[in-house]
Amino acid sequence: MLSNATLFLARRYLRARRSFVSVITIISILGVAVGVLMMIVVSSVMKGFEGEFRKVLIGSEPHILLHPQDKKPADARSTAEILAKVRAQPEVLAASSYISSVMYAEHDGMQSGMDVLGLPQDGAKFYMAKISRHKLEGSLDLTPGGLVCADYVAGQLNAHPGDRISVYASSNVTSAVKRFRIASDEQDETKRHAAYEQIKLHPKEISVQGTTRTESAGAYGYVTLETAQQIFGFGDQVSGVLIELKRPDEVKDVITRFTAAGLIPAGWSASLWTDAGDARLAAMSNERVMMWIVLLIIAVVAAFSVMNTTITVTTQKRREIGVLTALGSRQGQIIGIFVSQAAFVGTLGTLLGLVLSGLVLRFRDDIRMGIAVLSGGSTNADSGMFLATIPAQIEPWFIAVTCLGSITLCLLAALPPAWLAARVDPAVALRD
Repeated sequence: MLSNATLFLARRYLRARRSFVSVITIISILGVAVGVLMMIVVSSVMKGFEGEFRKVLIGSEPHILLHPQDKKPADARSTAEILAKVRAQPEVLAASSYISSVMYAEHDGMQSGMDVLGLPQDGAKFYMAKISRHKLEGSLDLTPGGLVCADYVAGQLNAHPGDRISVYASSNVTSAVKRFRIASDEQDETKRHAAYEQIKLHPKEISVQGTTRTESAGAYGYVTLETAQQIFGFGDQVSGVLIELKRPDEVKDVITRFTAAGLIPAGWSASLWTDAGDARLAAMSNERVMMWIVLLIIAVVAAFSVMNTTITVTTQKRREIGVLTALGSRQGQIIGIFVSQAAFVGTLGTLLGLVLSGLVLRFRDDIRMGIAVLSGGSTNADSGMFLATIPAQIEPWFIAVTCLGSITLCLLAALPPAWLAARVDPAVALRD
């Protein structure tokens, strides 16, 4: 009976004298809804951006590169022994030898440099299939004497699939610069001229087979292991062992297990896919934490709007509270009236915010396009481009915590004014 009376009075106090629901109640509900909406949408989109960036790294960077610590070439025999051990591990999806170095290219009088990854035929097929979603033009099927490069590099060279370009190792450039300095210091003109004549870059001609998107696959070049050995003068040596994992997210744990099992020889070290983006991933995580703090402040402001509603109602209903107290209502019952009112506002606002956040996330790309139209921006998005659409990753646990936290904040915000209202002296309240 008392419980029904408490709920009845709570519903009654939410109504204005001349309208079904008071304006201040609507504002409070909207305030809570906006807080929930912001919490869910912003967190989901930021988590989506972080997830997409992680996918790009996993899909374009080698998961693990094992190589000598001094970065000098390794002989084929030691590499073969490491490969045999690594391929037997259950965590490994594929493994092959590789060559990694810097190469310069020239075409039509234009030059550009790139990091090059040389892979054997079997390893090249697996790895190029991995980055196939980043393909822009041509073919990614590597053949001896062929090159797959980033569109940024191809643009600098004004080269397209099928064009022949001249390439040379960065070590050739370093050697040429040293010889040029020596020749410049030569006093005898004849000897200086002869020294200049000996400066050669020893370029090799290869064919552009295809291009990849720089924005998602990086400015890398890919050639066969045989081609890389010829360009960089490695002979039958390689840079190390490339490993692709079944679960790339566990790469650090895998390396720890490999080290403990003695799979990584002394004098060798490992480069991980996370090395290329650890700083950025950490920065994105910090951004999420700071955004949560900002959103929490928004939620607290929404809770204050509920407190404002409770304060307003307790002030308006001061005489009625005095009457209830005079008739024997306990403080807990008075407090229950206004806490129930806050629970109604908090629950309705939270549900409304949950529905609105679902709609915003569902139509986020349409909303982006609408904003672009209104602001005069571009509305055309290339579906093949990185982040052509707004990513979002919905976390059910976060949504549940947000909803419960929103309702809890509303209840806590209503307690102080409700407690003060319950302590009103009935004689004072009736006299005012």
